[in-house]
Amino acid sequence: MGNFEELEIKILNVDYEAMRDKLQSLNATDLGDNVQKIYTYDCYDIDLMYTLAVEDYQRTKSSNSLKKIKRILEYIKPVITDDDKKIIKRITGYEEIATYIDNNKSKTDYRVLKNEELVNLIKSTSSRFFKWLRLRQTGDKCHLTMKYIYTQNVNYEMDEVKEVEIEVDNFEVANALVEEMGYFRKKLVEKRRHSFKLNNCNVELDRWPLINPYIEIEGNSQEEIYETAKMLGFSKDECKVMNTEDVYLLEGKDLTKYEELTFSTSILLED
Repeated sequence: MGNFEELEIKILNVDYEAMRDKLQSLNATDLGDNVQKIYTYDCYDIDLMYTLAVEDYQRTKSSNSLKKIKRILEYIKPVITDDDKKIIKRITGYEEIATYIDNNKSKTDYRVLKNEELVNLIKSTSSRFFKWLRLRQTGDKCHLTMKYIYTQNVNYEMDEVKEVEIEVDNFEVANALVEEMGYFRKKLVEKRRHSFKLNNCNVELDRWPLINPYIEIEGNSQEEIYETAKMLGFSKDECKVMNTEDVYLLEGKDLTKYEELTFSTSILLED
């Protein structure tokens, strides 16, 4: 299981064959070319998760309910602003809701946690905190990943993307388990990924339906990633930090409109 910062960049609109040949000329390790099958799932809104957890605490007064509330608050902590902290302090007496809970323990007042202004503040973080589930099959390997983006800006930075990932044995069984947990597949997409290892980085040549190929470089440090891009002939300015939906939008296509997008089929969501 991995729980880590996802340090990666994309280089858009590349010539797949030219990049493959370039990697081979640099003696990069060829890790194989596979079609990936990907399910994505929307997670519950953060304010809904918070409200349900507070209501559970109101009913049970259990310490586990408070732990659940604190865990939810940990998700949004990186995007809480100084102005947010002033509001939280005015309502709870502390700059963090979790600190209020810690300092009151069994005396935590659920009415404070349900304060309308506080709930609206948590809801407002939805434009700065994004979280979703991804189930991906590559050959005979499957991975279930929770992905996060924490950002105060429209254009987020490399170190603002994080993920938690586990390997699973069976793609469809994992999907069934996720659905039993209340998350239902939003879309199915396919891509073809040719993977290489170069300069201690993973270099992926990604080909998706309807858009031009791009390179994804993932490594342990920003320095290694940008050096690897330079080895391939690209400047730092040509390296982008963005998700795949943004890449589609740049090419005039909205990936969110598709329920299924593979190399053989495309099914749009019903209006």
